[in-house]
Amino acid sequence: MTGEIIYATIFMVCFVLIGGVVMYLSRTIDAGEARFDADGKVIKDKPEQTGPARPAQRLEEETGKNDE
Repeated sequence: MTGEIIYATIFMVCFVLIGGVVMYLSRTIDAGEARFDADGKVIKDKPEQTGPARPAQRLEEETGKNDE
């Protein structure tokens, strides 16, 4: 009985430690694909700046069609 308790305790400690390592790695490693140019340097995507943000419009207002 004592051996089972020790085994279960060691298992739970290892489970918690591995879970902590996985959580740490998931927060520190960037997910996604890396793209490289011909020289082997990472290509960083830059967001397109097209101007100030506009509020959304309904499709009926844009096309002039109403369901009425």
